Amino acid sequence: MEKKLAGVLCFLLFTILSSHAQRTLTMEEAVQLGLQNSKQLKVSQDKIDEALTRLDQARDLRYPDAKVSFQYLHALMLSRVIQIPGVTKDPIKIPFDFPAYLGTLSVSEPIFNGNQFKYAKQSADLMVQLSRLDADKDKDDITYLVISSYLNYNKILQNMLIVAQNMQDVQSKLEEITKYESQGLATQNDVLRYQLQKSQQQLTEIELENNRKIANYNLDIVLGLPDTTTIMLPPVVYRTNEQLVYTDLLQTAETNRRELLDLGYQTKLADVNVRQIRDKRLPTVAATGGMYYINPTGQVIPTHNNLIAPITLGIGASWDIGTLYKNKNKEREAAVQRRELNDVRDRTLDDIKQDVHKQFILYQSSLEKIKVLEVAVQQAQENERITESKYRNNLVNTTDRIDAQTQLYQARINLELAKSDATISYYDILKATGKVHI
Repeated sequence: MEKKLAGVLCFLLFTILSSHAQRTLTMEEAVQLGLQNSKQLKVSQDKIDEALTRLDQARDLRYPDAKVSFQYLHALMLSRVIQIPGVTKDPIKIPFDFPAYLGTLSVSEPIFNGNQFKYAKQSADLMVQLSRLDADKDKDDITYLVISSYLNYNKILQNMLIVAQNMQDVQSKLEEITKYESQGLATQNDVLRYQLQKSQQQLTEIELENNRKIANYNLDIVLGLPDTTTIMLPPVVYRTNEQLVYTDLLQTAETNRRELLDLGYQTKLADVNVRQIRDKRLPTVAATGGMYYINPTGQVIPTHNNLIAPITLGIGASWDIGTLYKNKNKEREAAVQRRELNDVRDRTLDDIKQDVHKQFILYQSSLEKIKVLEVAVQQAQENERITESKYRNNLVNTTDRIDAQTQLYQARINLELAKSDATISYYDILKATGKVHI
């Protein structure tokens, strides 16, 4: 039977694929292609790179600030004689028209700034980890999308295979009944019934072919292949014998679900924000240094002892005491935001438990359906065999014969679809646990 089905499928696919580029893909190869060509993952990588640059910016805050300036001044002196007690022995006379050059170089290195640099680096580092977590989630989503599309495409191909086999049986019986009619052993009405069944099968083939073209095109887009590529699939391994334990699935979900991991990082960010706002009440201390170039001659390069170039070094401290009473409400707001994240996590955990439980029940139900349908196929085969025997002994009519054949055909389709649905349900469970893999 399997060799016959394989031959029918090869003939069917040869007819479909003769004018198109073909590519045979296993599920693993399809997932790899989907990940390689995903535009969403490229966007995710850009977000990671952006977060890394912000982390570098936070590290740059550790470097000292340095400024240099140079300017030309032209002043009209209202007082043309200057005398500074204890500095000048004789009065200094300056011209009314006073050109001068002034240059400054200043350097400031924070010694303590209320831990703001540390918090900036911690926040930036957490944002990098969040962006990587989002990229992992996108990767899992794409993996699941490819697997789901792949299995749905396989369902259509398997359905086409069974329809093609049934069409062969109908054609064989139509030829047989036509021969019987010519010998006076069957009526024209018997022939018409088989012709009608053949027409119905042809309509089903047309509908399935349309569905195959749509699914094939969509899979081409998901995998990044040319949209004229016709995809062929090797036999799919159905996941119908997996021994799953609900408690293990739930524990895996609590460990791997991206929503919980994301909330964990957001909680850490909220903790950093609380400490950052609190420490803004602290004073800041910085070391400073500067050099000044004062040239009152009007010439860029002075000739002799007619410039002033002092160098200054010092330590400065500042304290915005207003933060002692202005930051209280900001601190309360940050604490409330931190508490909200705990509540959101509890609610998210409940949603995850419900999701895992639902997918687990659906998978168990799909396995039960397969067992029932396997029995139904055996029953339909036996019924078709008995009916065929009775027909040849003129104990049943053509309608009974066609009905038995149709029941067998439908039972086989239902079983194949149930196996595909169970496999999809298995991957739904993996998605619910946050760990999709082949």
